[in-house]
Amino acid sequence: MKKIVLTIITLAFAITGMAQTQPDAEYNLIRRSYKVNKDGSMDIRYRKEIKLLRNRAITAYADKGETFISYNPSFETLTINECYTIMADGTKVVTPQNAFVLQLPAECTDCGRLNDIREMAIVHTALEYNCTIVLDYTLHRNSSLLVERFNLNQDCPVKRYEIRYADGHTQIENNLPQTVNDPYMPARQGYDVEFQLGEKPIYTAEKELPAARTLLANLKKSNSKEYIAAIRDWVVDYVHLNPVDPARTNYTMTPAHDVFSSNCGTAIDKTGLLAALLGEAGFQATIVDGSINVFGDRPLEVEVTLEGKAYRLSASKKTPLMTEAEKADAANVAAAPIYKESKLEWAPEALADGYVRITLPNEVEGLHIDPALLAPSRTSDLQASLRPEYYHYTMELPKGATLIGGNIEIEYTNSVGSIQIVVKQKKNRLLVTRSLRLRKAVITKADYSSFRQLMIDWNGHKELIFSL
Repeated sequence: MKKIVLTIITLAFAITGMAQTQPDAEYNLIRRSYKVNKDGSMDIRYRKEIKLLRNRAITAYADKGETFISYNPSFETLTINECYTIMADGTKVVTPQNAFVLQLPAECTDCGRLNDIREMAIVHTALEYNCTIVLDYTLHRNSSLLVERFNLNQDCPVKRYEIRYADGHTQIENNLPQTVNDPYMPARQGYDVEFQLGEKPIYTAEKELPAARTLLANLKKSNSKEYIAAIRDWVVDYVHLNPVDPARTNYTMTPAHDVFSSNCGTAIDKTGLLAALLGEAGFQATIVDGSINVFGDRPLEVEVTLEGKAYRLSASKKTPLMTEAEKADAANVAAAPIYKESKLEWAPEALADGYVRITLPNEVEGLHIDPALLAPSRTSDLQASLRPEYYHYTMELPKGATLIGGNIEIEYTNSVGSIQIVVKQKKNRLLVTRSLRLRKAVITKADYSSFRQLMIDWNGHKELIFSL
């Protein structure tokens, strides 16, 4: 029986005070349809209808003027059902054949084993203001397994978003706002969807890898724990991680000898190599899947037993060798919450025309990263504190003092954590509540934009203007 797991995670909700501007484009429809066939194969059909409203939509975004679809011809078939542009006057222009270019994906060029994967690049034609691009295609997979993870959020508004399954289930999100990455957009709201069709494979660790004996002899350390860490560090540092979607390799694990000799592999391949290296070095290693439902872009782990203790290692990142219990203890210590209640004194800074400014204190004991130091994007991981922070301030106001702009209420949760900032005036009293809680100590490239927005909001809203 086919296994279907669906998880929809609300990631973010926030409204900003940025000026309203016309979006670059808007989706009339995005639809994803999934059908599992009787023979175990499956069909994934995707349809988008997007209207271009500004020149930026044509020139600034590859996903507007172009579409890229990757697939593996060895077990996947791509069929373009419809591809055309409806011009502003209603004329339908069918995309010509020379606008469909089959190429090798850039991420597959450094690993010969992945050279069979193909990418269909579609250059949409007849683009102009107020035209609508329509693309409908089907990807047929001769496979019983598919793990999908994607964000419903787009960089322009979506009128209708559908996710359909063969059993008739439909998930619809209407009028989705834009992502946080586009400064021209006034609102943010995001949802991650992840699900699994079919049963996940069970990966078995290889116990021998004779080709690596010389390497292992050079890596050997004075004690077992350091030796294990050295082997893990070599895999992380020197084996090229290919970011291709595991679906394109049908979630297979390449034999460790081939990964070792080619010095490249997917996250799944690198995990298998790490397990084989540890086995060849004489350690008891097992490949484990630490996720609950789907593994998608989350790599597997290798569990090593040493002196009766089990340690889990990632083939993609370096972390201290600790048991799960030790990790939990360390996380609890690091996450000891900060609670502070303070009564602030009225000490305003005089401004022009009878206005004054009050600046709330910086919470230097907690997480404080100046947003000016946070670049719009980041390629490396960022370490952050898991300590929850709670602050409650009160201030007695002089008679006649009025908070300009009214009360402030900001509260949302995204992929990284949650934030609440409330500033209220009740007669001659100011009440301030500030709380921040992160869920991830390591901020990856995928989570960076959410983390950056949290820091912008957390470090902002501290200057309050009053009239007297």
